Amino acid sequence: MTQENETQNISVPWTGWDVLLFLILWFIAQTACGIFAYVAPPSPPLGTTAEVEKKDHGHAIVQLIEKGKDLPIVLLVAFLAVVVAAPVAEELLFRLFFQGWLETKLRPSYAIVVVSLFFALIHAGNSGAHDGLMLFYMFGAVIVANLLIFSLGITYLVRIRKIKASHCLFGTGRFFHTQFFAYAGCCLLALLPIFGVSALMDVLCPNTNMNPIPIFLFSLVLGFLYNRTRNLSYCILLHACLNATSLAIVWFSV
Repeated sequence: MTQENETQNISVPWTGWDVLLFLILWFIAQTACGIFAYVAPPSPPLGTTAEVEKKDHGHAIVQLIEKGKDLPIVLLVAFLAVVVAAPVAEELLFRLFFQGWLETKLRPSYAIVVVSLFFALIHAGNSGAHDGLMLFYMFGAVIVANLLIFSLGITYLVRIRKIKASHCLFGTGRFFHTQFFAYAGCCLLALLPIFGVSALMDVLCPNTNMNPIPIFLFSLVLGFLYNRTRNLSYCILLHACLNATSLAIVWFSV
């Protein structure tokens, strides 16, 4: 990144209060999804009792797949939650809103690091043992909540901040950036060492949640991609690709 690009301020029509508002709304929505899952009507758990007792650790999506892998509806919910809903909502909030605004206050490289640290921290924390059906309810609610947050965010920018919807997603108003293939290739190659770091953390610290480390690295890649292209759709697609790959690995390994 050149010094000129490094120091330029990027004008955005939303404020820090807008960023804070939508981050709070997103946090409330995620919390509400967990509460909904706990208060949902009780039903027989996904999987047998023995399976529920045996497979009682790991990321929540891993637990869901372990306990309901034989049910097609579980794969559909996992796919929609991880590959569709999470990328669109998180990239809108953290790349467009948060990073876009923070780059008006800090040098772009600093803004990318700050956003990545925050992004990694919200993904930290170990998952306790949960009933499979509760997880099914929770991820179903997460799908709805994230898609609503995404729709609300785009509507807010278009109606209140007077930004064209195409500009929110594509930056210049079109999908292909002049250096699309160069940036996309570099970012896809960057996913390989990130998966390597994740695998190494699992080997070195099998009983510790080290996900924030590869997530931080991945967020740096997304931040760089957004800074160079101003095209949110690229970040959404790359995020979805990583999540889809991770989901496939989990699905075929449990």
